Order: sequence, then C-alpha cells, then structure tokens
Amino acid sequence: MRHLFLIDEQEVEAGLLPADTGYRLLLGDADIPVALADGRLTVAGRSEPVAVALEGDVAHVHLDGRAWRVEFVDAVERYAHTGHAGADDVIIAPMPGSVVAVNVAAGDSVAAGQVLLVIESMKLETAIKAPRAGTIDMVHVAAAATFNKGAPLVALAPATEG
Repeated sequence: MRHLFLIDEQEVEAGLLPADTGYRLLLGDADIPVALADGRLTVAGRSEPVAVALEGDVAHVHLDGRAWRVEFVDAVERYAHTGHAGADDVIIAPMPGSVVAVNVAAGDSVAAGQVLLVIESMKLETAIKAPRAGTIDMVHVAAAATFNKGAPLVALAPATEG
C-alpha cells in the first residue's frame, strides 16, 4: 500500500514493504531495495550515513550533506480537505490485515452493501461493503497487500445532491 508524504513540501506517493534483508521502497514504477541499520541508509546497494529525528508524523532526515523534512499525510485528512472524497467517503481498515480480494476498480459504480474488498485479519475474512451507492474514486490497496489499522482501503467519489 502506498502513502502520501510531503518531502520538502512536494507530494510523493510511496510504499514500504518488508523484504528478506530490509525493505522494498515502491516509488512510481520502481521497486527499490532499502535498509536502515546502524545509522546507515542503504538504497539499491549504495550505503550512506543518515541521521533521523522524529517529531510526530514528521521525520527530519540528514543524508548526504542535506537535511530533508519528510511528513506523513494522513489519507483521511487528505481527502477531507480536498475536492475528492470526504472523510465519510473513505473506507478505513478496521484492523491490521491483508487483502484477500479486490472486487472493484476506480470508476466502477457500486450499490449500497456491495462487497468491495475481502480482507483477512487474525485468520478471519471480512467483507468490506459499500456504505452507500456511488462511484469508486480510488482503490488504495491491491490483492495480497498488507495494511495497518486505520489505513484507507477504498474511497467513494463524493455524493452529488440533486
């Protein structure tokens, strides 16, 4: 699953997945091996000393002679303040788990109660259903992806009145 970050005020969507020897950074179409250990950040085999200070959802990173401000953007807040789906239109993961099946795609019309996703958590499968009829604005997860509690799963396009 990808998240939105502000890196020096520029929006960047990226994902980080566990791997055998660290993590995999998903950035655009790239899948880059990364690791952070003993004060060194290794990206695609290149290792550099790094210093990181955390301040809530902001990480101040000093790397390669430059300081970076990296801020995690909460998806619910992001959609609540844009012209896209509001916070009520974003279906949030009720618990951490993994995606078993994705039954919809962006642009699909759905009926209230239609199963959008099937997730698994603590060995139980749960159908995630549309809270109302509408159009899928964005699917934030893919089959087999893992997610944390509170992660956005699917967003419905804002309901139109009239």
